[in-house]
Amino acid sequence: MSRRQIYDYDGPPRVCHDGHVYYDPEVIRESYDLPDFSAREEVRDRFDDPLDVIISGGSMGGLFAAVSMSQAGHKPTVYEQTEYGKMRERGAGIIAHPEMLAFLESQDIADWDETTTHTSQTHHLGRAGEPLDVEGRATYTSAWDTVYRNLRRALPDDIYQMGREIVEVEQPDDGVRVRFADGDVVEGDLLLCAEGYRSSTRQQYLPDRTPEYAGYIAYRGTIHEEAVPPRYRGRFGEIYNLYHAPDSQFLTYPVPGPEGGTEQGERRINWVWYIPYEDDMLEDLLLDSEGRQRTHSLPPGLIREEVRERHIERAEELLPPQLEWLVRQTAEPFVQCIYDLAVPQMVFDRVCILGDAAFFIRPHLGAGTAHAAVDALELGERLWSHDIGSSGWTAADLDAALSEWEASQVETGYRLVEEARRRGDRYIGQF
Repeated sequence: MSRRQIYDYDGPPRVCHDGHVYYDPEVIRESYDLPDFSAREEVRDRFDDPLDVIISGGSMGGLFAAVSMSQAGHKPTVYEQTEYGKMRERGAGIIAHPEMLAFLESQDIADWDETTTHTSQTHHLGRAGEPLDVEGRATYTSAWDTVYRNLRRALPDDIYQMGREIVEVEQPDDGVRVRFADGDVVEGDLLLCAEGYRSSTRQQYLPDRTPEYAGYIAYRGTIHEEAVPPRYRGRFGEIYNLYHAPDSQFLTYPVPGPEGGTEQGERRINWVWYIPYEDDMLEDLLLDSEGRQRTHSLPPGLIREEVRERHIERAEELLPPQLEWLVRQTAEPFVQCIYDLAVPQMVFDRVCILGDAAFFIRPHLGAGTAHAAVDALELGERLWSHDIGSSGWTAADLDAALSEWEASQVETGYRLVEEARRRGDRYIGQF
């Protein structure tokens, strides 16, 4: 199986002593043809002409890119516009696809057990909260802050700079030059843009490609597992819950706790409620509690109380009791507007756009984080296969590596965006 065939893993599972079905990390590593990075250390040490790689964006995509560039023998520096401390505030749940986990383990960043929780069953719920259908399917889950911490620890502090916003990109003949909001200028050989779906660099090179609002939002939150009352604890645990209300969808699954705990009692219950919202309703929804008008999302702690109460009332009308309880008891829910984005081109001479900046995939595949990991891994592999960094590499070699990477990732990105769009339109119902 090629790494281009991501998110479709159907290899042999491993049945553990507790009866749960898991996927074996070693089998997945082999299936995804992940390289043996330890065998490359001696070769990497002999690289005498590595790339100076500028990475714009220090969220998940930027961190994956930095790790991959380092493993390929190059010198990355990450510039993140967010000030220190705000990145840790992001605790949303994510689906931990096998290729992402194999990537983390293969580079000694984190073990599966340190990074994930899991579910052993999927329950499709009825209106009273009872399981109408039960699937014995295992799903690995994690949290954004858990993966972020592990990736961040893998990088030296001196190559990760916060509060640095890139506002201008230029390409002289011999590389790339970026200008920061404070007027500082940095030059390098390659710029990797991992700025997310609102990327200013993408707008510079593809001004006609902007995220398209899908017509609904994700209203979501987390709550500590210990806070769940006894009458509902058996409804969550190691269960992936799905409930379809009229024109909306609700799901829950466990994720690691705020400090990364994965044992029972240490975890959080992550919940997501997809709700249709007309365009003219978004302005009111996205006016935060401090009076600032947001455009795409509302972070935890900034939803106005009247908006929160409105969603609690709606939950009372539409949701099973245990799901309504989650909505009511979550003190700091947050909002993400759902978009579609796909670009026809990811390489612009010495500028590469990757992750959500290139393809914003609706969350129904749980593929966003894994896609960022594969973007980064594939780029590192293309550079390595063309000996970029060794003595004597040429501009033509780099052009060839980037062209091959772009072709494979554009194909995958379009496939994922379309599949996520299809699922979302079916789940939410009114489109």
